[in-house]
Amino acid sequence: MKPVIAVAAPGTFAADRLVYDYDVDRENIVELDADQGELPNLTSGLLIYAPNDHLSGIDASEFVRVALEAEIPILGSAVGMHRLNVALGGDVARKTPEHLADETERRNRNSIFLAPGAKVSSTIGGSGWLSLECNHQEGIRHSDLAPGMMPAAMSDDRVVEAFEMPRFHWVFGVQWDVFGATRLPRGFDNVLVAFIERAMGI
Repeated sequence: MKPVIAVAAPGTFAADRLVYDYDVDRENIVELDADQGELPNLTSGLLIYAPNDHLSGIDASEFVRVALEAEIPILGSAVGMHRLNVALGGDVARKTPEHLADETERRNRNSIFLAPGAKVSSTIGGSGWLSLECNHQEGIRHSDLAPGMMPAAMSDDRVVEAFEMPRFHWVFGVQWDVFGATRLPRGFDNVLVAFIERAMGI
């Protein structure tokens, strides 16, 4: 039986990036869309991804529920993090104008704190304060998190940059674009690599 990574990322090239950048066989990927009501059989990992609001037509709640019951790894990235939080019972992301770059700026960077002992920090390979590109238009505050979720990284203006489910073996939501490795600090690409390895049983 072949492991299957289910990718909820309509309108993006996420599946292609998994194939060409991370050597995942195309036959091990199933792309989900708004009309698909359930996860395919043998799904071994769920990736919810969007660099912007491409996921507006997808309700990830059922996908997440089935993935939790099956105890498979789940990764939500960028807007996918917001959808994962809502699917787990959290609040909708709020506007974060302070995170937007001025038109004259190339990128807006914020200081974020990686919580010592968090699984996200362990996966990245470090903790404490660092600088990260934060150019998103919406964000989640601590009070918006789904019940039982733990903030694993916070920006200096109190936006949750990553969260995890402590009692589950591998459920991560990260605000950054997991396919933006060239713009991320060292070790941040480990999150996507770790997800793939767990999903593929490597």
